[in-house]
Amino acid sequence: MTAIIDEQVEWTISGASFFDTANVKKGENILYIGEDLAFLSKLAKADVSVTPSLLTEDRTFDSALTSLSLHKAEGVETLLKKIFTQLKPGGRLVADLAELDTLRRAGKFAYKKSLPDYWDLLREIGFEAIFVQQITACSHEEVALQGWGELKKVKKFPVKVNRFVALKGH
Repeated sequence: MTAIIDEQVEWTISGASFFDTANVKKGENILYIGEDLAFLSKLAKADVSVTPSLLTEDRTFDSALTSLSLHKAEGVETLLKKIFTQLKPGGRLVADLAELDTLRRAGKFAYKKSLPDYWDLLREIGFEAIFVQQITACSHEEVALQGWGELKKVKKFPVKVNRFVALKGH
């Protein structure tokens, strides 16, 4: 899925790779919310500044990235609002958020919502453009290729995850 914003910025949601969807550029300031060391290694090679904390000034980050980690958090609405305030105007949130049925089969998660719930929450927070593509994995190998360690205990397939790109206005 490709979207063009203001005839200048092109976004592609990659079904093959969260990193490709993140589309980080050299020199960007990135807020990373997660525990995936392989993903952090990719960010380091991309020559970007990575911060794993929300304890910074507002309007600091070009991008906030999280792949399934929000499901572990209490108070996700508050967390997403904080992320929004810390994004620069024109900044983006790239997030993988699993479908409710997938989460039920994957273990205990604090935050479980449906696609419309996620969409509505991002709009309420203030994101102006939201793009989503649902990605389906049919095996443990596909789960691993996506970097979805949180879903490695799933025994019944397929699993479905919604990959979001949400843009903050200028």
